[in-house]
Parts: sequence; C-alpha cells; structure tokens
Amino acid sequence: MYFFTVFDVTGVVIAARVSGTGNFLDTAHSVAASDALYRIGLVSGLVGNMSTILLAVGLYVTLRPVDRNLAMTALLFRLAESTIGGMVVVFGFATLQIYLDANHTTAFDANQLGALADLVSRLSGAGTNVSVVFFSLGSALFFYLFLRSAYIPRVLAVWGLLGSLFCMGAFAANLLLPQSSELLRGVGALPIGIAEPVVGLWLLIRGIDLHQQVSRPLGSEA
Repeated sequence: MYFFTVFDVTGVVIAARVSGTGNFLDTAHSVAASDALYRIGLVSGLVGNMSTILLAVGLYVTLRPVDRNLAMTALLFRLAESTIGGMVVVFGFATLQIYLDANHTTAFDANQLGALADLVSRLSGAGTNVSVVFFSLGSALFFYLFLRSAYIPRVLAVWGLLGSLFCMGAFAANLLLPQSSELLRGVGALPIGIAEPVVGLWLLIRGIDLHQQVSRPLGSEA
C-alpha cells in the first residue's frame, strides 16, 4: 500500500505543470485550457489521501501485537493527516473555481480574484505542511514499532524512523519560517520518500513472519 503515494505525487506534478509560473491571469488561462487535466490531478490527490487510511489501518493491524497503544496513536496521527489532506484537496477545487471565474465576467476584477486565489493557495500550503507533520509523527511511530519487532530489517526501520523525524523537522520549520525555500521541504521529504517505497517493496516481496518474536531489545542483533 506504500505505493499509493504515487497518486499524491502525480496530483502535485499535474497541478504544477498546468499552473505554470506566470501571473494570475496567465495561470487562469492555462488552468481553464486544461480544466479536465487539473481536475484529474486533484482527484489523484484525493485518492492518495483515501489510500492513507487503508495503509494506516493495515499498519495498525500488523503492529498492534508489538504495542497496542503506540500503534493506535500512530493510526490516529495518520487519520488526522488524511483528514487535513482532504481539506487541502477542497482548497484545490476552490482555487480551480477562482481560476475558471477569472476567464468570465464576474462581480470581481482580476486583482480581487488574484488576491483571493493567493489567500486560498496560502491556506492550502499551510494545510499541506500541517498534514505532513501529522504524517511524520504517525510514520515515526510505525517505524519505531517496526524497529522493536522482527518484521523488517533493522536498517530499513531506522531509515524510516529517522527519515520521518527529519521530514517533520523540515515541514515544521517551514511553518515557523514561511519565507524558507521550497528546497527545505524537498530535502526534508526525500529520505522518507525513498524509505516508504523501499519498505513497501520489501513487504511485497518478503512479507512478514507473524510467528517471529514481535518485540526484542534494541541492542540485540538484527
């Protein structure tokens, strides 16, 4: 289920590709010309958020024998991530409507619509940051439980745990310092962005042995 993240990435890439880098009117014309494609990008993001619930429930069921309370806490963080991510998709559709309205005669002029689009875009950006912080906390807890268990190699569990914490730090910093560059978020998301599909591939090919000891001292051999 880790591979469902491709829907999130696809949605972001499509929206960025259609929007371009021009001014508000240029973006509005570009979005209107590719309305259907832009909607596909938004729906891809929605599918990614919905798949997060399936992934979180699956991880909870798998890791519950290790520590029920921590597994439930991680599940709740991931559900909060999905809920906030769903609101970001709603903001995306609101922005789409503003762009479409800019191509027709309305009660608002281009400057007013541009200011409104910018406000909704900022809300969406803040929502994305908050959603990723919730994701990082839930992911860190799940990988910590993987580290305590014998389900996956220790190196993968440590990679996922540290990558989750690094990602949380980068996106929390972006909330505290909104003027920071997008490079910070990109670098922060890279380690866990690689770790998740690698772990997903491991689970797909090797699976887990539920008959193994589910918890072991952290100082023992992997």
